[in-house]
Amino acid sequence: MVDFRYRRPDARLAPFVKMYFWGWDADPPPTQRTIPNGEMGVCFYRHGTVIYDGVGEIRSCIAGQDIKYQDIISQGAIEIVGAHFTTIGAHLFFNMPLNIFFRHSTRLEDIDDEGFARLEEEVMLAPNHRVCWDIFDTFFLERLSRSNDDALNLRRLQRALAYGHGDPTRTNVADAASEACLSTRHFNRLFSQMIGLPPKEFLRLLRFHNALRNLKNQHFNTQHSLTEIACDSGHHDLPHTSPEIREISGLSPKELLSASENDNDPVGWRM
Repeated sequence: MVDFRYRRPDARLAPFVKMYFWGWDADPPPTQRTIPNGEMGVCFYRHGTVIYDGVGEIRSCIAGQDIKYQDIISQGAIEIVGAHFTTIGAHLFFNMPLNIFFRHSTRLEDIDDEGFARLEEEVMLAPNHRVCWDIFDTFFLERLSRSNDDALNLRRLQRALAYGHGDPTRTNVADAASEACLSTRHFNRLFSQMIGLPPKEFLRLLRFHNALRNLKNQHFNTQHSLTEIACDSGHHDLPHTSPEIREISGLSPKELLSASENDNDPVGWRM
C-alpha cells in the first residue's frame, strides 16, 4: 500500500512553492508513469533504487519542464520526498535559466550549485520526512531572501499565465505576449527562461489537462463525446486531440481516463 502525504510550505513561500510531499511504497509496480503539468519540482529518493527511463539511476533530481510522460522503474521499496513548485516559483531558487532543464530530469550532482548539494546531504540524513520538510522551509526561505527577482517581469508573466488559464482553448502566444505588454519574441525568451519551457508548449499542456478534466468530470465514452471534448479543449476535432493526448501521456483518451479515474493525487502528475 502506498502512503502519500503532503504539507504546505511556510506562508512566505506559498506563491512559489506549491507543496512538500513524501511517499513510501513497500511494493511498488515495476514501472510508474508521471505526466507533465507545467510545474517543476525537486525529488530525493531516500530509500530504494529508481531508474528514470532514458536517464539512468536517480538519487535526487530536478524535474524540469517537459511535454512528454516519464516512466520510472523501481527495484524494491521506495521512499521519496520533495518539493513541488508553482509555475512561476521555481526560477527564484536556481541561479540559472530554467530552460536548461527543459525535457530533462537533471541529477542534483550534475548542476554547479553547492547549496543544493548541501540540501541533498541534509535530506538524506534527516531522521524522517517531517524534518525534511522543515529543512526545505529553511533552505527555500534563505534562497528567497537573496534572490534577485525581476518584479516587473514576474508580474508580466503572472498576467500572461492568468490569461492563459482563463481560457486555454482560445489563447495563443501572441495574445499572451500582448497581455504581458511584451513583443512576442521577448515574451518567448522571458517565458522560457523563467518558466522553463516555451509558451507554445505550455499552452499545449493547459489544453491537455483541460481535456483530462473534461474526461474525468463528464465520463465521456463514445466517439461523439470525445469529439465534443476535442472542441472544448481547443482542437478542431478528435484526430487532432488523440495524437496530442497520446504524445503527452503515452495513452489514448480512453486509456488515460481508465488510468486516472481513481486519481485523487494532490500533486497532479502521477499516474
